[in-house]
Amino acid sequence: MIRSKHFVVRMLAAVMMLCLTLCLFVGCGGSTADTSSDVGSADISSDQGSVQVPSQEQGSGIYSEDDYDPYAKIPESSKGVTVRYATWIDHTATEGAKPLGSFHKDTGINVELYLVPQNGYVNTLMTKMASGDIPDVYVTSEDNQSFPLTLQIGAPIDLVSTVDLNDPIWDRSMLETGKIGNHYYLLNTLNSPWSGSNLVYYNKSIFEENGFKTPADYYAEGNWTWNTMKKVMKEIDALGDDYIGGYIDPEILGGSAGASFINYNYKSNTFSSMVNSRELLSTYQFYADLRTEGLTTTTLIESIQKFCNGRLGIMTTGVYGLKATGHFVGMDQSKIGYTYLPALEDGTKGLTSSIHRMYGICAKAPNADAAGYFIRYWLDYKNYDLESTFISIDAGNFYYELINQGAENKYFNFDFACANLIGHDNSYAFTRGARTSPSAGTKTAIDSVSNLVDDAVKKANALVETTIKNQSEYK
Repeated sequence: MIRSKHFVVRMLAAVMMLCLTLCLFVGCGGSTADTSSDVGSADISSDQGSVQVPSQEQGSGIYSEDDYDPYAKIPESSKGVTVRYATWIDHTATEGAKPLGSFHKDTGINVELYLVPQNGYVNTLMTKMASGDIPDVYVTSEDNQSFPLTLQIGAPIDLVSTVDLNDPIWDRSMLETGKIGNHYYLLNTLNSPWSGSNLVYYNKSIFEENGFKTPADYYAEGNWTWNTMKKVMKEIDALGDDYIGGYIDPEILGGSAGASFINYNYKSNTFSSMVNSRELLSTYQFYADLRTEGLTTTTLIESIQKFCNGRLGIMTTGVYGLKATGHFVGMDQSKIGYTYLPALEDGTKGLTSSIHRMYGICAKAPNADAAGYFIRYWLDYKNYDLESTFISIDAGNFYYELINQGAENKYFNFDFACANLIGHDNSYAFTRGARTSPSAGTKTAIDSVSNLVDDAVKKANALVETTIKNQSEYK
């Protein structure tokens, strides 16, 4: 994740990994070996023939018909138009190249990537839209591409005639997280190829060579907690000066305990401060202990390099690492293990720390109806080659087990976006002191930003209230 003071470093990391993708992918003959990786749950299929996508109910009415085709009755007014999708990713070089190439053939609608920088995504689009240069589709992700910032560029998607929210393809629980007042603004599908959640990766070679119990082993035992994670990191760190326990992002880890500086309750559309949360304090005290004991690196780029070189044990990061074009391009993928984030303590169940990756229609989009067809097509896994999307078949299976949990089992961190609302570049405005203080000083560091957090909460709630107020224009 692009977090706090690491923003610049991680942007460099993204550039570097793109270069690795172009160079190493060719040099290593690709990175799609179907080698088995340990996974976080014993009931995940290890069928090496294909990614086992979980079944979804077909629904009733027209959706129960065997020959149901959502694109069979596209009106002539939509055919031939060009939908512009605002993104920072050149999807002609990702797994998205396949649906981009087949969309026109299957629908008669054209699509164009409307490329803008990832950093400042929403602000860039606001400026362009104000000048009349309006794309049709936008995406929310982490940081300054995140909700609630995107409320400034989006329109109710339930009012787009071609978006049928009764279609069983949509993830109903995630749909609710994008509902503001009486309207829905954001959606994603069940089995989406483009979803965001975080997990623990571990370097299997280190564990195998030294006979260490893996994170997946602990998870299978029901004993995968923050403490056992620290135990694992200590074992690896003790191997020598060239080894380090891992890379732990406190904002990702905090999500497993439902902790961040600001909480969003999507059922009531309200933001609130969490500076007095026990879980938030525990997160940064634990992180302080890891730092003090020298068990964790602090930069993503260093961590990826060490992980690929077999010198770093575990990493907390997102599902991008499961993708064939992701973080670990060029590494022997049979050495990449993965499992769930640990629970805070014994007797608790960890949440899935997640990225709120959702899709919407831009306000005053010139081709909103055609864009509705594109979003459905883009998010339908059937339009992808899943076997080449992930680093292995098992990685694809694990991806779908991880993302297809209900929103009630996920935790979304909106600190970065809320800090942006009050003029700060990133969530480091809130986390700075807590990230760098010793354990004994963590409470003081968190309390010191209480007023700043309150200001951001007010701003975020005001944005939601303005959005609801403006809904009267749609009546």
